[in-house]
Amino acid sequence: MTSDLHKYILGSAINVQRCGEEFKLRKKKNDELKAAAKARGELISTKRQPKGSKPGFMVEGMTLETVTPIPYDVVNDLKGGY
Repeated sequence: MTSDLHKYILGSAINVQRCGEEFKLRKKKNDELKAAAKARGELISTKRQPKGSKPGFMVEGMTLETVTPIPYDVVNDLKGGY
């Protein structure tokens, strides 16, 4: 006996979910790399590495502009003027 509520709850399980697809592909690739390295008699690391930072660069042709703050005056601010 299947109720409408039961169909509604299980409806999401019918859809194909792709959340683990990248993991499965990475695992399959790592297993192939490990098997090839084992045949050669080597040890390899299959850990993911962070991308790291971007290389630095120098900005040229720019002129420096000195910016000074406007002094805050409480009395004039309360009067509504500068």
